[in-house]
Order: sequence, then C-alpha cells, then structure tokens
Amino acid sequence: MRRRLSAITAAGVAVILALGCGTAVAQPANPDEGRGAGQCAPGVPVGPEGKDFYDPPSPLPEGEHGDLLWAREVNAPDGARACRILYLSTLHSGAPVAVSGIVAWPDKPAPRGGRNVVAWAHGTVGGPRMCAPSAVPDPAVDLVDYFTYDSPWGIDVGVPALTQFLGSGDVVVGTDYQGLGTPGVHQYVVGATEANNVLDSVRAARQITDTHANHRTAVLGWSQGGGAAMFTGQNVRAYTPETQLVGVAGLAPAANLGPDFAGLVPPGPTSATSAAHNAALRINVYRGFLAAYPELRAEDVLKPAGLKALKGDGEACIEHFSDVIQNNVGNNGKLDTLFKPLRDVPRAWHKRFRENTPGHAATVAPVLVMQGTADTVINPNSTTQYVKRACRFGQPVQYSKYRGATHQTIPVVAEKQYLNWIADRFAGRPAPSTC
Repeated sequence: MRRRLSAITAAGVAVILALGCGTAVAQPANPDEGRGAGQCAPGVPVGPEGKDFYDPPSPLPEGEHGDLLWAREVNAPDGARACRILYLSTLHSGAPVAVSGIVAWPDKPAPRGGRNVVAWAHGTVGGPRMCAPSAVPDPAVDLVDYFTYDSPWGIDVGVPALTQFLGSGDVVVGTDYQGLGTPGVHQYVVGATEANNVLDSVRAARQITDTHANHRTAVLGWSQGGGAAMFTGQNVRAYTPETQLVGVAGLAPAANLGPDFAGLVPPGPTSATSAAHNAALRINVYRGFLAAYPELRAEDVLKPAGLKALKGDGEACIEHFSDVIQNNVGNNGKLDTLFKPLRDVPRAWHKRFRENTPGHAATVAPVLVMQGTADTVINPNSTTQYVKRACRFGQPVQYSKYRGATHQTIPVVAEKQYLNWIADRFAGRPAPSTC
C-alpha cells in the first residue's frame, strides 16, 4: 500500500481535476519502488519541507515556462496520489517567476492515450504569501468551504468534486498563482498572469511521468479563478499551443472588471457585510494592479485611510481582511473614506481594467458559466454582461443561472452540471449554447 507522507503547514486552498477512458497501460506492480522520502515520482527533484518549499532558487534556473523545479508528496484521497509542485511561469510582462501548486492523479494503470487534465483555478484567498491554497497540511481534498463549521482554515480549501474527478480517472492540477506561496506581490485579476500560471501548471503536471497526463485539458475556475479560466481560453494558442483545450467552465466568474469599475453595471444582491467584503476585494484589485503596472499610482484611487488599508491587504487573507474593514469603517458607515470616487479614477487605471476584462476576444473552446442569483460577491448582472460579450464570437457559451444560490454555494449546487459538461467535452460531444 502506498505510504502517505505528512505535508507542510500554512493556510490556503487548491487542487484540480480531469476525465478519460481507454485501454490500460501496464505499470510497475510497486509504484513506490525507487522513490525516497517525500519523492513525488522517480526522476522528480524532491522539494524542501515546510515553508522552504516555496522559496525558489535565486536566481531562477534557465528553462521553459512550465518546467518543474521540484515537488513533494502530500496526502491524497484513497486510490490517488498527490504532490505539491514548484514550477516556472511568467508574468503578463513575460518576466519569469516561480509558482507553486498541487497535482493529483489516480494511483492505477492509465489509459493507453494517457489521462485528460482538468486545471483548477481557485477563487480569491487574498494577497499574502501565506494564503497559498497548496500550503495547508492536506490540500488534496474535496472543497472545505470557509463559511462552514467544518473548516479550520481562514480561506476555502480543496477542490470542488475532487474525488469525483479522480474517480473518473484523470489528472487534477491547481495553481496557487504567482505571489501566493512564492515571493512577489500577487497580481490579482491580472488576466494574462493568471492564465499563464494556470496553463504552466498543466505543463508541469505533464512533466511528472507517473501522472500520464496527456494534452487534452479542461479548465474549471471559481470567482477570481473563473475570470482566469476565461483568459486561458483566449490565450492558450499563443502561450501553450500544444495544450488541447476542450472547454472552460466558470463558477461565478470575475469576468467584468472594466464595466464594474466604470460604474456601468446595475446593482446586484447585497447583505449586511457585502459592502465591506467588496471593499476588501477592491483594494485587492488595486494592490495587484500596482504590482503589475508601474505607471499606476495608489494615490489616484485611494484616500489616506485606503492607503493604510492597502498595507493590511499584504498581511491578512481575504476574509480576515474584510472583517477588519467591516470593524474599522464599515460598522461606522464610512467605507467611502477608503476610496477616491470612481469618476475621479484616472484613465490609465480604466485602460488596465478593460485590458483585464475577458470577452473582448474569442475563446478557442466552448464555455460554461454558472451563476447564483443571490450572489453578493460577483454581481449576477456583471456575469450577464460577460456572457453577452462572449456570445459575439460564435463559440458555444452555456449560461446557467441558479436561483437562490450564493457565491459560496454555487460550487456545490452546480456540481452535477460541471462534472457532466466537462465529461462531455472530453468525450467530444457537441457543446450546448444559450447564446
């Protein structure tokens, strides 16, 4: 029986999934043979234990984006194996960076054509390195929602339907994104950076030969990751042309940045704390853009109280950060003390918001969008605007609204749909469209 090794600590979320079938290829009777303590697979360098896993060599080694630097085995669901990974990727500018993540795969013979890959793009966890999804002791688990009594973590942890995807016989890979886990300021909702990190995680998974990962890939993303998923569909041919992207699925995707920040979206559902939470997200956007675009200035979008909060965004994961905002200004009705009015935000900022809004270019694969009507985080009206843009390019886009579903419940209530939709894309069935 495969030995299970304890992993590193921190706090976070992450993982990913896939589907496939075919004739089995013979594999060694003892898959542990030749692997040392912590070794992910034969021939894969073993990464350090603990926090040191996330500190890449300096300077970064030469190599192609997607090259695996090292990996370390972690606990996995029954019948599967999983590893933390550190790999090369790039920022939107083309600058090389190291990115961490996780890969999981079935511990059984693979189909003759290899295993399909589903890349998981996680939702917002915040800005600090410590919020990396892969950094919890056991990251390869089904989704553990932060807003449940089951969660000991400060963020959502795991992957929706992980065990179902693994049970279908395929590889699961999930990026932490640049700046979460590894050094550097996280370029939150900078579309090209996030898409690069997702696509390179797939390349890295293929370099672990034990996964038997093939080139057929689907992307599943939630919230921040939903927007990242939409960008992978637009960027894949130019960035990783060997990746055969069969479909892109987004749960309440953050896919309407330009209109949102231009004040062009009708109001959506609200709750007692949603204003403070959305203020935290807004500061997170500003911090990510300030890291990505040196011409932008914090003073153009934030008042003095907001500049103070900006520093806090680098110290606390998103739910902690939003609670601090609620306590410090939200409870007093003073959220407007954080921000310059949107009408006063310089054009340079709005230019970058629009650049990072998916749906202005064609995607290479069918799209599935799932949105709860009671979502107070991603405005359903924003999602509808994205879908209208995406429908202009002739690619099948299926838009499903779940009445009463919230931002936190959408991964659960839509589970059957995205499992079946991804399976159909791998099977080559025609994609439905509501355009």
